[in-house]
Amino acid sequence: MKPSFNPKFSYTPKIINTLSKIERLYGQILGESLIPSLALRLTKENQVLATHHSTSIEGNPLSPKDVTNIILGDRLPTTKSELEVKNYFATLNKINILVNKHEPISLALTKNLHKLLMQGLDDKSLNDFRNSSVFIGHRTKLELVVKHNPPFHSREEIEKALSKLYSWVNEKSELHPLIKAGIMHHEFAFIHPFFDGNGRLARILTAYFLLLNQYDVAKYFILDDYYDIDRSQYSDMLHSADRRDNIKWLEYFLEGIAYSLQAAAARINDLKRKNLDDIEADKRVLVTRREEEVLEIIIDKKAVKTNDILDILGVTRQQAHALLASLVKKGLVQKFGSTKTSYYKLKEKK
Repeated sequence: MKPSFNPKFSYTPKIINTLSKIERLYGQILGESLIPSLALRLTKENQVLATHHSTSIEGNPLSPKDVTNIILGDRLPTTKSELEVKNYFATLNKINILVNKHEPISLALTKNLHKLLMQGLDDKSLNDFRNSSVFIGHRTKLELVVKHNPPFHSREEIEKALSKLYSWVNEKSELHPLIKAGIMHHEFAFIHPFFDGNGRLARILTAYFLLLNQYDVAKYFILDDYYDIDRSQYSDMLHSADRRDNIKWLEYFLEGIAYSLQAAAARINDLKRKNLDDIEADKRVLVTRREEEVLEIIIDKKAVKTNDILDILGVTRQQAHALLASLVKKGLVQKFGSTKTSYYKLKEKK
């Protein structure tokens, strides 16, 4: 039997207290009765913020305003920085669709997400894991400073290491999913399976794992804003676990989630105070979780047919039709075309 991945850590008082704080904050946010216009606006803003912060960590110079204009505009990206932003946003949308299919984290999923993340940026790292050495560091005038030398430098070794990690990640256990998420985040960065894009993909995979475990990343909160406050500290804390002592990193990782949840709660209150929702009083309806999923799909695709909902959510044709009909009735979605050629879009504001 192949040796399995077996991380070492212990529950410190700080880890226990931060976990309790996270669950309390997340419970408060889930308890908010957000009307659809507010929920959709919050989701879109969080996706833009996550895209800005995660690419900023890797040195992307674009401001939040620039990122917003690129993502929400229809123009094609003309620079590497703009393409990085477009790709990251597309990958975030992709995992929000994949989670509905409950697709587990795997080698194939990793390659597919990396390809979407790096499309048009670095052709040599699109098709597979690296098969040669690489290091993380920088040059000074006097020397080459190596911060991290990954443990594996052949494709076969990398695949074996990731397979062990994903087997551990996907197995059912009593370990708190936030602890698992933090350990997976570090281990993926430690293995460093690609020549480029590893940091962004580590954060994407962490977000996806949390989505699979019912933590609605992007919808209510993001992971990247805390890391972007001090990128050097993020890097130092991440690599502090390279020596197989996860405590400092896990304390920092969980502290970041608590920070992001506090920021999310403040943003929700701010949106409420400003009354940014403009749905009329008689249409202030709440939607079901399934209907929210349909709205997210429509936001991603711009327009959908019944078959799109059927395929993505894995529901019957009757259920897909009922979900769309309910959203039309609630005044959130508009139907276009006749029965056989009909499609649905978000209802435009007057």
